[in-house]
Amino acid sequence: MTDTLARTGEHRVPVTSGRDEQAPLTWGQRLQWDDTEWLKPHDHYYNQCRVLLVPDGCGLPELLEFLRVMVIRHESLRTRFPLDADGTPRQRLVADDELAVSVHRDVGPDRDPAAAASELAALLRGRSFDLTREPPLRCAVLEHDGRPSHLVLIISHVAIDHTGIGLLTDELESLLSGRATPPELPPVGRRPFEQAAVEAGATSRRRSAAALDYWAEILRAAPATTFDPPDGTPPPLDDPLRFGQVSMCSPALTRAGRTVADRLGVSGTTVVMAALNAVLGDITGRERVPLKLIASNRGPVELRTMVGITIASCVTLVPTGGRSFAEVVRETGHAALRAYRKVPCDTVLLSALRAEVAEERGVPRVDLACGFNDLRAARPPLGDAGDGEEDGGAPVRPPDPTRITWDGNRPRQEVTLWYWVNEADGVDVHHALVDLWYLPVERTEELLRSVERIVVEAAQEGAPG
Repeated sequence: MTDTLARTGEHRVPVTSGRDEQAPLTWGQRLQWDDTEWLKPHDHYYNQCRVLLVPDGCGLPELLEFLRVMVIRHESLRTRFPLDADGTPRQRLVADDELAVSVHRDVGPDRDPAAAASELAALLRGRSFDLTREPPLRCAVLEHDGRPSHLVLIISHVAIDHTGIGLLTDELESLLSGRATPPELPPVGRRPFEQAAVEAGATSRRRSAAALDYWAEILRAAPATTFDPPDGTPPPLDDPLRFGQVSMCSPALTRAGRTVADRLGVSGTTVVMAALNAVLGDITGRERVPLKLIASNRGPVELRTMVGITIASCVTLVPTGGRSFAEVVRETGHAALRAYRKVPCDTVLLSALRAEVAEERGVPRVDLACGFNDLRAARPPLGDAGDGEEDGGAPVRPPDPTRITWDGNRPRQEVTLWYWVNEADGVDVHHALVDLWYLPVERTEELLRSVERIVVEAAQEGAPG
């Protein structure tokens, strides 16, 4: 395969479930299906990836058995998505299936198994799935010194979301470590076929209608365009240099965000969203900028343990002009709460609604150019954290300096700005995935620094001194 990897074989693990059925896609599946189809041929960008360390004492036969248990247990891992005659995707299970697991070993002078596993994961993640024919799960085992050292999982985003893959890896790690046996695993959450049936019911349809009414309100009130186009002719969307990502690792923003959140009694997510709303209002000159959000949509108990995809999209429209940051924070919180209460909805009907409102307004489309997603885990209040903060006030030691990096170009996107946050080694990392025609690297760096500046200044204004 490469100078550091060699493929040594493949195992076909039989998976018998007794179910041979078809059903409509769930709303979460259809949302991600549409996004994935739009991104082709770069749809591998959405593939979810996890690399698990295999502990000593777990051999290949045990590992294959644990994978078989997982695939039988969680139907989302073996669901195909064939197309109807009219091109509509459906979810399908087959009674007698199999899981292909490739086996590799690390070679070369250094023989670093962790590096080899990362390389293997990148190779497998870089291939698209043909979801109409193959299952949405790709598995590989890396062997080092004759025994499994790492397990690589690649799963299509149409089948699983961020929370779902976290639940899956938790279960697998408990089996690998011996903390649990298959019968001791927790009860399985709602399955995708069951969720599709729930969404077809009257209660879900009423909720969807209410959500669509909310979307219509936002689409009619939002500016038709968010960013004024630069002079000249833009490169095609498929130009490999059109989109890219800039990231900012900011200990100062990490601490300041928590300080402001504690002081105002809101979440850290709300603080960052509010700062982004304020910055977007400033750089676009718009009184209100629509901001697309991703909702986990796991409120019902049955969905909290579902290894699958439940996500939904929603949108906020927050006025920022002439308001203090504290006011923007509060309005952002109220708007987000209202938006989250209006999910989910039928994705196909939402697409039709967006086209209908655009025609009504006499524009090609209402430009929902900006999006936000927060992948950080919830944190305790500063007073409980023991990390050098005093009562949510100013830090008692200076934070490390902010680092901004260019992450490289990205495939085409449907938005001009996708702002997302995750955590690395206890520090928040803010990412701006942008259309470089509208937001060149220098302007994107300034956007990130402006978010940081607004939150840090807000934290300092309330600090004792």
